[in-house]
Amino acid sequence: MHIYRLELTLQDPVYFATRELGRLYATENYLHNYALTYALGLAKNSYHDAQHIPHYQEDLEPLNQKGIYVTPARPIDFAYVTHTYKWADLRYQVRMEQSSVNLPTFGKIRELAPESRFECYLFSIESIKLPKWIRLGKWMSKVEVKFSEETRLKIKEGFFNCSHPLNPLDVMSANEIISYNVINMPPVSLIWNVTMKGQYYEGLNLPVKIEYRFESIKNPV
Repeated sequence: MHIYRLELTLQDPVYFATRELGRLYATENYLHNYALTYALGLAKNSYHDAQHIPHYQEDLEPLNQKGIYVTPARPIDFAYVTHTYKWADLRYQVRMEQSSVNLPTFGKIRELAPESRFECYLFSIESIKLPKWIRLGKWMSKVEVKFSEETRLKIKEGFFNCSHPLNPLDVMSANEIISYNVINMPPVSLIWNVTMKGQYYEGLNLPVKIEYRFESIKNPV
């Protein structure tokens, strides 16, 4: 098994709506493994989808046959930038009619700032060529990718603590999860500071048995 450590450096502000707090649309300081898998070009989806429904299972599950998996990314160091956006209802100017709908006229977006850095891990049975640049988030922001291969890792079995964020669906079938903290992110909330039992890579403290699983996702949004 080839295990690569990826360091991602944001070149532009990165935005995705993790939480909506009134008029504030906030971006979490973690990157979901579904988004990273698409961004790295490991999974493809159709350019045009009239229904605007994600097809995570159809796109990602075939990677299990190739022994490819990408973990979520955690911050090495990061900062936020906040922008205020405004809009107006201009129907009265076009049709000379008065709008009776009370629409908000402004809101704020909290984005991850440029030069924020994140790390994740990529597992692959075969050696793999990774892009130097990817696009990520709602604005398709530019991200630099640096990677190195982890070598001489020993597999152990027993109880261990994983500080790296994990997708619980991808690890719970082959590992016993004892305790964890939750990171609320759609479409599947992540977990971190996980105490679990199973096979793991010594040094990385990442589970050995991990793959894309979707049994519990009914209506992803």
